[in-house]
Amino acid sequence: MINIIMLIICLIPIVYYLLNIRKFKLDTKTMIVIALFAACGLILSKIKLIQYPQGGGIDLLSSLPILMIGIFYGPIIGMTCGLITGILCLIGSPYIIHPVQLLLDYILPSMLLGVSGLFDCKNKNKIFIGCLLAVLLKETSHILSGCIYFAEYAWDGWNPIAYSIVYNLSGGGTEGLLSTIVLTIMPLSKIKKMANIQTVKKAI
Repeated sequence: MINIIMLIICLIPIVYYLLNIRKFKLDTKTMIVIALFAACGLILSKIKLIQYPQGGGIDLLSSLPILMIGIFYGPIIGMTCGLITGILCLIGSPYIIHPVQLLLDYILPSMLLGVSGLFDCKNKNKIFIGCLLAVLLKETSHILSGCIYFAEYAWDGWNPIAYSIVYNLSGGGTEGLLSTIVLTIMPLSKIKKMANIQTVKKAI
């Protein structure tokens, strides 16, 4: 039963994405940018500043490329970049015990980072809020996976939910917060102008 509930939860953002991606016509430049940012995200995810025993840990700003492309191009293009990044991560040595766990740990987290583009990149406060929201959604996906499919790894005396929250927020949450801070500091409006990036219509 729990797997069915989790599958329904997973399908909500996926259906949202599929309904909106059809409205976009990706030109060659945008596709190249998506591919480059996805590759950067994959490379950064392989650089571990801190490695946890059961997997995970703190990467070198691996969320930053997807968050940035979401801000520049909007949530749907950001989610496209995240989807590609998630698929690329499966090429390595994924740890999969259930199809829903695959979605929660490998596909949805990086896709959800793309919703950073819900707000305007000209406003630093909105950039911070948008990125923080995206990171929280990403970590929520990991937390759900952790407390359902990896409950046996909970520390002695720890509730699986509390364990998963602490485990994921101390690792991916910390990395996501650092990426958010870096993006907030960066002159994104100037970078966007210099790169001649045209804002893509954002889906609501």
